[in-house]
Amino acid sequence: MTDVLRITGFLMMVIGGLLVASWFVEPLRQLWPLLLDLPLPIRIGLGVAGAGLLVVLATVVHDRINADPDSLREHTGTDDGDP
Repeated sequence: MTDVLRITGFLMMVIGGLLVASWFVEPLRQLWPLLLDLPLPIRIGLGVAGAGLLVVLATVVHDRINADPDSLREHTGTDDGDP
């Protein structure tokens, strides 16, 4: 569980860094007032959906890191065994 939280935190830091970096790109800066003009329920919904996406990505990465290499080879079709 700790690994999932660490990965989620890392993904949130990366996305936060990308959002901060988007402020320095002029065309992307024009989008910020449009997002702030959205109604509050839509902004909250987008935030919750974004957090859910991060959790899903974190669990996928966590499962991939902890997966058995033999099962990964079978799943991806790179098994060296007989068909």
